[in-house]
Amino acid sequence: MTLKPTPRWMTTALEGAAKASVAMPWQRGARRAGMLARRKAAAAPVAAKRPALAAC
Repeated sequence: MTLKPTPRWMTTALEGAAKASVAMPWQRGARRAGMLARRKAAAAPVAAKRPALAAC
């Protein structure tokens, strides 16, 4: 009996598993902080308008 060649998808999956470059939560601190800062900056103008409406 001869061995069948490994399918291309399986070769890619095995190479990816060998790399094990998954970012753990404690490794993505700077990236996450940047994302949260951008989200807060985008929401800031909306929050600034609300007190002015309440004062009317």
